Amino acid sequence: MATSMHLVWSSTAPGSVVYETHAIEVVEEGGVHGEVVSERHEVTVHSRAQAEEIAAEHGYELYRDGEEWDSLPEEGGSLPEDAEG
Repeated sequence: MATSMHLVWSSTAPGSVVYETHAIEVVEEGGVHGEVVSERHEVTVHSRAQAEEIAAEHGYELYRDGEEWDSLPEEGGSLPEDAEG
């Protein structure tokens, strides 16, 4: 299954945009069903271009909407070396 990437406001650095990823995994315990696995990545995203770069590097499906996306400039940030998530 694809992993989606959503931009959200940081809970540790007010006014900063970070990202969350969400994936549905198949679980076979007690019958087959899907389970959502979510992770919050407290990596500050400085621009839409940087968000695109993170998504491309990790194979995430980036959601380009919402107040957080709208708050970012088109350019101006690059992927930090420690942005492994």
